[in-house]
Amino acid sequence: MLTGTKKVSNAGHNLKQELPLLSKYFVYTGLPREAPTTIEESQPLQSWPTDGTVEFRNYSMRYRENLDTVLNDISFSVGCKEKVGIVGRTAAGKSSLTYALLRLIEPAGGSIFIDGVDISTIGLQELRSKISIIPQDPALFAGTIRENLDPLNKFTDDEIWVAIRKGHIEDLVDKPTQTCDIDDDKSGPWVEGTGLDKWVEDDGKNFSVGQRQLVSLCRALLWERKILVLDEATANIDTKTDQIMQRVIREEFKGCTILTIAHRLRTVMDSDRILVMDQGRVAEFDTPVNLLAQNSLFKNLVESMEFNEKVQAISS
Repeated sequence: MLTGTKKVSNAGHNLKQELPLLSKYFVYTGLPREAPTTIEESQPLQSWPTDGTVEFRNYSMRYRENLDTVLNDISFSVGCKEKVGIVGRTAAGKSSLTYALLRLIEPAGGSIFIDGVDISTIGLQELRSKISIIPQDPALFAGTIRENLDPLNKFTDDEIWVAIRKGHIEDLVDKPTQTCDIDDDKSGPWVEGTGLDKWVEDDGKNFSVGQRQLVSLCRALLWERKILVLDEATANIDTKTDQIMQRVIREEFKGCTILTIAHRLRTVMDSDRILVMDQGRVAEFDTPVNLLAQNSLFKNLVESMEFNEKVQAISS
């Protein structure tokens, strides 16, 4: 039965009444299905990936059929435990690499390999459960801190507290807060509580942007996956929170492969290599030192950033 419609009857006159509603329903749901979550005959080993190597081979992607490709014949590889910063101007294709890696969109050509396994041959659950991502706007759900960090209830309280302390949010969860206006009927648990029972409103509305990012970082610490993707994770947070995140990432994710899509170029200056995207293609891929030593796109981006900062300083 479709929500918001009458039950479809076998009678002709009732069916005629239902057809416009059914047509509208299918317009909104007529999207291609995602690939299977699990493919029994091609499940990787439970320990996969052990190294976290990532390789794009002649990869192309478009957001919809009949549209131009947004990634064009991309080829590059990221080694075990390597830290790669991904930069480029707006619409260069940076975030599209994340969509490709998580198979939110299927390729128009080419392949992506993680530890030598073609990710198109395995189920989406097997793939996505092995990658941690901290996006620009992290998803928090109505529930407790514990439920947000461990929605599948896989970890002990002690393990969760270890992640909380490593992520520097123990003060946040230990103290009751009332950081936003609420209706009378939403008093109590909507913004109160301490410890693992501290309440999180839908979308984390009772936390600041920086606090939501730190909670998202604690998730990644708890899950301990071999590949971490930071997709403009520090674009909207204050400098102090940015510094906390950068320190935690350096200290606690040493054994991970990290792909950082950067808004603030300073956050990727200590990367092993920098991948510069331009118009959906790999324009440059080298160490920061080598790129800054030549007339590169990366050097131009850095100089443009420094110029804008000087202008803002003068204006203020």
